[in-house]
Amino acid sequence: MKKCCAGLLFMAALLFVSLFFASGASALESTCPAAVAAAVTVGRGEKEITVYSDANKTAAVGSLKPGDTCRIVGSQGKYYRIVFDGTEGYAAKSRLNPKGAAGDAAQSAPIAADLKLEQYLFSFSDQAKSMAIHGTIQADATVDTLFFYLWDERLQRMEHTIVKEVKNPAARLDISDVCKTIEFSTMSAGRKTLVIQCAADGEVAEIYRAPVYVCGAFKAVRNLNGQCKFSAGADRKNLNRSGWGWSPSEARPSLTITLPQDGSAAVMTIEWLAPAESFTVTILDGAGQTLSEETKTTGFYADAVTLPPEARQVILSMTGKDNWVRNLCVYDANHPDNAVQQWQPVADKLDLMIFSPHQDDELLFFGGTIPYACHQGLDVGVVYMADCGRDRYAEALDGLWTAGLRNHPIFMNWSDQRVKNLEVATEVWHWNGVDPQREVVRLLRRYRPEVIVGPDLEGEYGHMQHRLTAKLVADAIPLAMDAGYDPESAEAYGVWEVKKVYLHLYPENRIEMDWERPFSPDSPISPIFLAQEAYDKHVSQHRNHGMNRDGKNYDNKIFGLYYTTVGSDEAKNDFFEHIDLK
Repeated sequence: MKKCCAGLLFMAALLFVSLFFASGASALESTCPAAVAAAVTVGRGEKEITVYSDANKTAAVGSLKPGDTCRIVGSQGKYYRIVFDGTEGYAAKSRLNPKGAAGDAAQSAPIAADLKLEQYLFSFSDQAKSMAIHGTIQADATVDTLFFYLWDERLQRMEHTIVKEVKNPAARLDISDVCKTIEFSTMSAGRKTLVIQCAADGEVAEIYRAPVYVCGAFKAVRNLNGQCKFSAGADRKNLNRSGWGWSPSEARPSLTITLPQDGSAAVMTIEWLAPAESFTVTILDGAGQTLSEETKTTGFYADAVTLPPEARQVILSMTGKDNWVRNLCVYDANHPDNAVQQWQPVADKLDLMIFSPHQDDELLFFGGTIPYACHQGLDVGVVYMADCGRDRYAEALDGLWTAGLRNHPIFMNWSDQRVKNLEVATEVWHWNGVDPQREVVRLLRRYRPEVIVGPDLEGEYGHMQHRLTAKLVADAIPLAMDAGYDPESAEAYGVWEVKKVYLHLYPENRIEMDWERPFSPDSPISPIFLAQEAYDKHVSQHRNHGMNRDGKNYDNKIFGLYYTTVGSDEAKNDFFEHIDLK
């Protein structure tokens, strides 16, 4: 193994994907096994496969039967070079099914930093199903086989394993001579990890690992709903996108969910058509005894309830017939954390508050702001001003969760309208006695952000609700410090002075954020990578907008320092320059 690994050095390498090309305990971490191996199983319908001493079938050294597995360490013609039960031999490719699996940690070599993908976002919009590869491999042993693995981070399984034989084995070779493209007949949407390994003289070493994102509609994560029973009144007819729905009535004031009796249920998620003022969750054991009862007042559009192993039944109750459960799912303990949203409240004290006029502006115009801040472990609050509809709210939650945010956003629920001037826009948001200026001031006093990021004072492309959002934020800065303005919130929260305010495209004191810089030296995942991945969740907007790296005409890297109490920026590439975050 050391013979192969020690000299694995790429002189020059470039992988790229035609069109756009593109992890899960967290939004950033990969769960792909640290080491993988091309494990193979006996093909369907095969009874016994003879393993030979060489590819010429000189002598039999053993056999494989259904259920047996072995590891590929090379390829020659119509045969795989395999290892099984400590024996090395050759078996017919046509009778084996390659499948990536966790391998021995000793098989993994350091990642070759010079090998990289030019693009990591991949789209099937034109039915493209292959990656074009370029680069030179330089090793100190003869490379005879390349392995390509595609691991699905969301579903936590190996999606593809491809084994490519090197026709002219050598210590130095052009990877495009081995395969000009890697062909994937099918790929599900979501984040993947691409792993490339090479075999040299029977030893296998990892030479590349990188994230890949495939745009498209997600398949639902497997849940336990099919093993649960729901009390009468749960309407499984089509309701919005979920195909599930329930609301209380006098006859049926509560919904009872009978869980699998093996204790596998670990978490229950609830999507609301509109947030319930309060709801009560009662958890019972197998004998019908109450394990816990809790009344929640989160005000979230999506709640999650942790279920203890003893839980066998859950009773969900609330008041008010307008409290629709839009969707409800039960998951076991093995659910992918990055795919099942479990929102937390907004932090009492924020480092960064982001004001987004609509659901998607936080990505289109602010680029990698949210993943950039979340990755630093900062307390981030996202405020959406306009109500673009319940489906857009769901897309926003999906996008923010993907970007790394774990604190439920604030939805102001003000009417979304295209109007001709700022005065009309202001009137629209003043509907039904709401004073939007007062509400923004209350947000600043309640959550005390150190830094604020908001939209362009000119409304990016002239959208009046963008302009109004920027104006409300700008005008709120001095008002939040004035105890005479809205004395009620001043008494409840105190006055507050924000240290810095950045507005998108503001022409003075400009800074340029580097969204391309990877979060760590050994991973190409960057703020813009996660922002693009997050924007893919805004499916309804793809017809009108695209999440480009620079935001097309509205560069999402450029902001201006509109207000500061800590002096002007010097480095001009960090929202938190001169701010001591404790």
